[in-house]
Amino acid sequence: MSSHVIIPVNGLTCAACVNRLEKSLSKRPGVEQASVNLALETLDLRVDSNRQLAEVAQWIEQAGFSTETSRAQMNVANVTCAACTARIEKALRRMPGVVSVSANPATSQIQVEWTEGVCSQAQIQERLAAINYPVVKASSAEKTHQDSHTQLLQQALIGLALSLPMVIGMVASMIGLPWMLPGWLQFALTTPVQFWLGARFYKGAYHALKNGGANMDVLVALGTSAAYGYSLYLWLVVGSHHLYFEAAAVVISLVMLGKWMEARAKNMAGDAIHQLMALQPPVAQQWQAGQLIETPVSQLAVGDEIQIQPGDTVPADGIIISGTTAVNESMLTGESLPVSKAAEDTVLAGTRNMDGSVRVRVHKSPEHFRLKQIVSLVNNAQMQKPEIQKQVDKISAVFVPVVVAIAVLTFALQSWLVSFDAAVVAAVSVLVIACPCALGLATPTAIMAATGVGARRGVLVRDINQLHLLQRAGTIAFDKTGTLTVGTPQVQNLENWSATPALLALVKQAQQQSQHPLARAMVESLKDADASSDEMTFENVSGRGVIASTLQHRLIIGNQRLFSEQGLTLEPPHFEHLAGDATPVWVAMDDQLMARFDISDAIRAESAGLIQWLKQRNWAIWLLTGDRKSVADSVQQTLALDHQMAELLPEHKSQAVIQLQKKASPVVMVGDGINDAPALAQADVSIAMGSGADVAMETAGITLMRPDINLVAEAIQIAQKTQQKIYQNLFWAFIYNCIGIPLAAFGLLSPIVAGAAMAFSSVSVVSSSVLLLRWNPKSLSEHQPEGNNT
Repeated sequence: MSSHVIIPVNGLTCAACVNRLEKSLSKRPGVEQASVNLALETLDLRVDSNRQLAEVAQWIEQAGFSTETSRAQMNVANVTCAACTARIEKALRRMPGVVSVSANPATSQIQVEWTEGVCSQAQIQERLAAINYPVVKASSAEKTHQDSHTQLLQQALIGLALSLPMVIGMVASMIGLPWMLPGWLQFALTTPVQFWLGARFYKGAYHALKNGGANMDVLVALGTSAAYGYSLYLWLVVGSHHLYFEAAAVVISLVMLGKWMEARAKNMAGDAIHQLMALQPPVAQQWQAGQLIETPVSQLAVGDEIQIQPGDTVPADGIIISGTTAVNESMLTGESLPVSKAAEDTVLAGTRNMDGSVRVRVHKSPEHFRLKQIVSLVNNAQMQKPEIQKQVDKISAVFVPVVVAIAVLTFALQSWLVSFDAAVVAAVSVLVIACPCALGLATPTAIMAATGVGARRGVLVRDINQLHLLQRAGTIAFDKTGTLTVGTPQVQNLENWSATPALLALVKQAQQQSQHPLARAMVESLKDADASSDEMTFENVSGRGVIASTLQHRLIIGNQRLFSEQGLTLEPPHFEHLAGDATPVWVAMDDQLMARFDISDAIRAESAGLIQWLKQRNWAIWLLTGDRKSVADSVQQTLALDHQMAELLPEHKSQAVIQLQKKASPVVMVGDGINDAPALAQADVSIAMGSGADVAMETAGITLMRPDINLVAEAIQIAQKTQQKIYQNLFWAFIYNCIGIPLAAFGLLSPIVAGAAMAFSSVSVVSSSVLLLRWNPKSLSEHQPEGNNT
């Protein structure tokens, strides 16, 4: 059956592109039609099967073009264990157009990326519904989960109440008391537990097997059905009074109770996201026609003006127009002390206004609030799978079939060597004690807790794999400006050879168009200079400076490298009175040297403490800076750094990182997230310093949400603690199954004990992760010298 799709294509610029793409695709096997519309930039494609459709994106890329992809995060129902998420991923990966998919058993969420035109979100949702994992709206997902958890507890308690008389009778008979309930009463008590309360397991098992998989539901349904069916046989056919009804009822009840406890623990592990989302107030006090009107935050637009009273939570990202106050930003940055705010300062949604009334102009739309970005990044991080989780997923995928095979083998051997009764009991115990959930939850719950701790402390993790690499890294490279230094350079000296006030006004005008820290320092030093209104063109020369032109003059403002490239030679007099720790910025007009600004940036007070902390752990520490060598030498000497490279352009910094990676890997790069983008992208682990600038969060694997260099040490501790917790969880999950299954197979565990063990195994793993939420990284002053972390 042929398939027809219309796919958006990027990179189509002319008729030659159209011909190349059509010709390339027409040669592919199974392509019946390939027609490109240049005006719409779309490909009209017909292929003879979905198998070819799945390869279309790759074909287009091989022809030199690209497709558009979309990504969505969805909440799904009926996820009970890691086998469920494995089945979801397998089903969606088989869909043509699906680029990537990741499912998290701890949150019942999936993240899917697909090629537009080949696939759609509606088709993905249809596929999920077909395999019994329907998508639920985010707004109703939490309520659905709460209702489900409440129902689980209620049904577990009902099951335990119905099971209790049988358990009492069984225990009494073991000590010689004739309290064993008659068969008909045991049957009456067990049947509603088996087929009413246990219906969820039968339904889950049916859908799992129907879609070619197996999960925890299969094990519970098989085990309890075997116990129930064998008891019926003994009661009705053999007439025996030694029945196993209580095993089926108690196992179902305990598993449901364990699932409820597990759900509660998972909610606690994910509290960080819930707490962040709860920071956003639903309404704001908006100024309209001179009056304050209560307006939903979702309806605010850029430019709207709002009033924020003392004690209010800031409803939107904006800039203060009037008023002064102090704002508690601890919920977003981890900064414990209130931050003073006045006119022109920025306030962020979710922070708390402490003591002043301020009028604020909204400068971002609600979907772009910093709070929304943080929630999105933490969510995305929790959806990622480190390499160790991918290996665990492979084990989980075959876990249930292997357990069923062990149960069958146990039944056969016990029947031959012991008795049929013993064989049934042992096989049932094997089925109900095996727990794929503990394995599947070990890593994602630890990651949920760790990202929550990081968000609380101001360490925002975007890439989970970088967190894994950070805990075993031993080489770290720092940028200078804004990282080891305060990041607010100041002009210490102006060497003015022939600069007129008019020229300084032009310099101020040119530098106002740059965001570089040195440019901002020059603008600040020229705040009293006259304003220029000349029409000016502006060119930023990365790592060198700027070139600006007016109708009458051409300005060159930058370092020695820029002047050399422009054919201007700096003579010895141009270096006179230049301090060793100062960064010079020369100014030329119409190829004549006019002035030199000497700029310096103070080293952060806490930088020395961090360097000492790293040295105690035998880290190799590098300084990579674009500044001149004398400045780098000064910083190296002050902080006792191991190595330094100076006068590096941004692209040269990335080459320096490559050289470090050849010596030792992983390599950590710490920069400001703006002019260090190439080096951050090249490093194995990238940490962006600052106040959580948007570009930093997009570039770096880890962003420090406030300008505190000590957070680098906290990020390292979080990485180490996360890895310890993952290994600890996996150890107990594996040990539990490795010990429990053999004990059950040898008949040393009753089905009731096996069911209880299975119910609480995943609870123990999730609870272990929850304990991570109570942990805080130590401050540098609390640390004592110790060995290498690697």
